[in-house]
Amino acid sequence: MLQNLLYIGIGGFIGATLRYSTFILLQHFHPHTIPLGTLVVNIIGSFVVGIFLAFVLHAGMEKPNSFLYLFFVTGICGAFTTFSAFSEENLVLLLGKNYLGFSLNVLSNVALCLIATFVGYLLIVKFMNS
Repeated sequence: MLQNLLYIGIGGFIGATLRYSTFILLQHFHPHTIPLGTLVVNIIGSFVVGIFLAFVLHAGMEKPNSFLYLFFVTGICGAFTTFSAFSEENLVLLLGKNYLGFSLNVLSNVALCLIATFVGYLLIVKFMNS
Protein backbone atom coordinates (compact mmCIF):
# COMPACT_ATOMS: atom_id res chain seq x y z
CA MET A 1 0.00 0.00 0.00
CA LEU A 2 2.71 2.49 0.96
CA GLN A 3 4.73 1.53 -2.11
CA ASN A 4 1.68 2.18 -4.35
CA LEU A 5 1.22 5.62 -2.77
CA LEU A 6 4.85 6.36 -3.48
CA TYR A 7 4.42 5.45 -7.16
CA ILE A 8 1.33 7.67 -7.39
CA GLY A 9 3.03 10.52 -5.52
CA ILE A 10 6.13 10.52 -7.71
CA GLY A 11 3.98 10.33 -10.84
CA GLY A 12 1.77 13.12 -9.47
CA PHE A 13 4.78 15.35 -8.93
CA ILE A 14 5.92 14.76 -12.51
CA GLY A 15 2.41 15.30 -13.92
CA ALA A 16 1.81 18.53 -12.00
CA THR A 17 5.22 19.88 -13.02
CA LEU A 18 4.56 19.01 -16.67
CA ARG A 19 1.11 20.63 -16.49
CA TYR A 20 2.52 23.88 -15.12
CA SER A 21 5.32 23.88 -17.70
CA THR A 22 2.81 23.32 -20.51
CA PHE A 23 0.66 26.22 -19.29
CA ILE A 24 3.64 28.57 -19.12
CA LEU A 25 4.87 27.54 -22.57
CA LEU A 26 1.47 27.94 -24.20
CA GLN A 27 0.76 31.21 -22.42
CA HIS A 28 4.00 32.57 -23.81
CA PHE A 29 3.19 31.65 -27.42
CA HIS A 30 -0.59 31.93 -27.55
CA PRO A 31 -2.89 34.65 -26.21
CA HIS A 32 -5.88 33.16 -24.41
CA THR A 33 -9.16 33.28 -26.25
CA ILE A 34 -9.96 29.99 -24.59
CA PRO A 35 -7.88 28.29 -21.86
CA LEU A 36 -5.58 26.50 -24.33
CA GLY A 37 -3.27 25.04 -21.67
CA THR A 38 -6.09 23.05 -20.09
CA LEU A 39 -7.26 21.82 -23.48
CA VAL A 40 -3.77 20.67 -24.50
CA VAL A 41 -2.99 18.83 -21.27
CA ASN A 42 -6.41 17.18 -21.29
CA ILE A 43 -5.89 15.95 -24.86
CA ILE A 44 -2.38 14.64 -24.15
CA GLY A 45 -3.48 13.04 -20.87
CA SER A 46 -6.47 11.43 -22.60
CA PHE A 47 -4.19 10.05 -25.31
CA VAL A 48 -1.84 8.50 -22.73
CA VAL A 49 -4.80 7.03 -20.81
CA GLY A 50 -6.01 5.46 -24.08
CA ILE A 51 -2.60 3.87 -24.59
CA PHE A 52 -2.59 2.39 -21.09
CA LEU A 53 -6.20 1.24 -21.40
CA ALA A 54 -5.20 -0.74 -24.50
CA PHE A 55 -2.38 -2.40 -22.57
CA VAL A 56 -4.70 -3.20 -19.66
CA LEU A 57 -7.44 -4.67 -21.84
CA HIS A 58 -5.34 -6.41 -24.48
CA ALA A 59 -2.02 -7.31 -22.88
CA GLY A 60 -3.20 -8.59 -19.54
CA MET A 61 -1.63 -5.80 -17.47
CA GLU A 62 -3.02 -5.77 -13.96
CA LYS A 63 -4.87 -2.48 -13.87
CA PRO A 64 -5.19 -1.44 -10.24
CA ASN A 65 -1.90 -2.65 -8.80
CA SER A 66 0.53 -2.43 -11.67
CA PHE A 67 3.46 -0.11 -10.99
CA LEU A 68 3.18 1.32 -14.51
CA TYR A 69 -0.57 1.90 -14.25
CA LEU A 70 -0.33 3.58 -10.86
CA PHE A 71 2.67 5.67 -11.90
CA PHE A 72 1.46 6.79 -15.33
CA VAL A 73 -2.35 6.80 -15.22
CA THR A 74 -3.15 7.59 -11.58
CA GLY A 75 -0.01 9.63 -10.86
CA ILE A 76 1.19 11.43 -13.98
CA CYS A 77 -2.10 11.63 -15.92
CA GLY A 78 -4.13 12.30 -12.77
CA ALA A 79 -1.98 15.31 -11.92
CA PHE A 80 -1.35 16.35 -15.53
CA THR A 81 -4.97 16.55 -16.63
CA THR A 82 -6.95 19.30 -15.05
CA PHE A 83 -10.66 18.76 -14.70
CA SER A 84 -10.85 21.09 -11.71
CA ALA A 85 -9.07 23.78 -13.73
CA PHE A 86 -11.41 23.04 -16.63
CA SER A 87 -14.42 23.57 -14.36
CA GLU A 88 -13.05 26.78 -12.86
CA GLU A 89 -12.10 28.24 -16.24
CA ASN A 90 -15.55 27.48 -17.65
CA LEU A 91 -17.26 29.10 -14.69
CA VAL A 92 -15.12 32.21 -15.23
CA LEU A 93 -16.12 32.24 -18.91
CA LEU A 94 -19.80 31.92 -17.95
CA LEU A 95 -19.60 34.58 -15.24
CA GLY A 96 -17.92 36.88 -17.77
CA LYS A 97 -20.79 36.15 -20.17
CA ASN A 98 -18.35 34.75 -22.73
CA TYR A 99 -20.82 32.16 -23.98
CA LEU A 100 -18.96 31.52 -27.23
CA GLY A 101 -15.67 30.90 -25.40
CA PHE A 102 -17.48 28.68 -22.89
CA SER A 103 -19.14 26.64 -25.65
CA LEU A 104 -15.93 26.27 -27.65
CA ASN A 105 -13.96 25.29 -24.55
CA VAL A 106 -16.44 22.64 -23.36
CA LEU A 107 -16.97 21.13 -26.81
CA SER A 108 -13.24 21.16 -27.64
CA ASN A 109 -12.20 19.52 -24.38
CA VAL A 110 -14.88 16.83 -24.41
CA ALA A 111 -14.69 15.94 -28.11
CA LEU A 112 -10.92 16.17 -28.58
CA CYS A 113 -10.11 14.31 -25.35
CA LEU A 114 -12.46 11.45 -26.25
CA ILE A 115 -10.90 11.31 -29.71
CA ALA A 116 -7.37 11.38 -28.22
CA THR A 117 -8.22 8.52 -25.85
CA PHE A 118 -9.63 6.48 -28.73
CA VAL A 119 -6.63 7.19 -31.00
CA GLY A 120 -4.17 6.22 -28.26
CA TYR A 121 -6.14 3.04 -27.68
CA LEU A 122 -6.31 2.17 -31.39
CA LEU A 123 -2.59 2.79 -31.94
CA ILE A 124 -1.62 0.33 -29.24
CA VAL A 125 -4.18 -2.29 -30.29
CA LYS A 126 -3.00 -2.04 -33.91
CA PHE A 127 0.65 -2.24 -32.82
CA MET A 128 -0.05 -5.27 -30.62
CA ASN A 129 -1.93 -7.05 -33.42
CA SER A 130 0.77 -6.53 -36.07
